[in-house]
Amino acid sequence: PPAPPRFHINLRAGPGGDVVLHLNPRMDEGDAVVRNSLLGGSWGHEERELGCCSPFQRGSYFDVS
Repeated sequence: PPAPPRFHINLRAGPGGDVVLHLNPRMDEGDAVVRNSLLGGSWGHEERELGCCSPFQRGSYFDVS
């Protein structure tokens, strides 16, 4: 099946609902990889800059550790 244009990974801290890391690669926006956090019900500043190139490429595997 065709790959989705984007996906997200949320790392949460406990049952309170805070997202300490929101990672959102967007292949439909070139090499954009959005990073953010949701703390106390409010989203923080969205970061997009990578400095080089995205480690997420269509059809390639990656490891989050």
